[in-house]
Amino acid sequence: MERPLFSARAEAFPAGLRVLVVDDDPTWLKILEKMLRKCSYEVTTCNLASDALSMLRERRDKFDIVISDVNMPDMDGFKLLEHVGLEMDLPVIMMSIDGETSRVMKGRKCTS
Repeated sequence: MERPLFSARAEAFPAGLRVLVVDDDPTWLKILEKMLRKCSYEVTTCNLASDALSMLRERRDKFDIVISDVNMPDMDGFKLLEHVGLEMDLPVIMMSIDGETSRVMKGRKCTS
């Protein structure tokens, strides 16, 4: 018996995924929050990497994934990635308007 097409999409977007989004740009933060909520994710937003790290340390079992901008005013996004990688078992998605290869490779080195 064939599986319905919609079931593949349902598996791709697990309802209730707890996401922490970190970006200092309030417009992008709202856009990302709205998009993620449409996927039925539970979204928490934060505009400073240092605040996000404190939140993760205090409530590390409250999030399933972190999405963070690379360029942050208080702490480099790669530093946040490094701390999360060393202290927690959480996947991190890094985003940036800077698509320079060296920046991408720096992110890969932080996760190694």
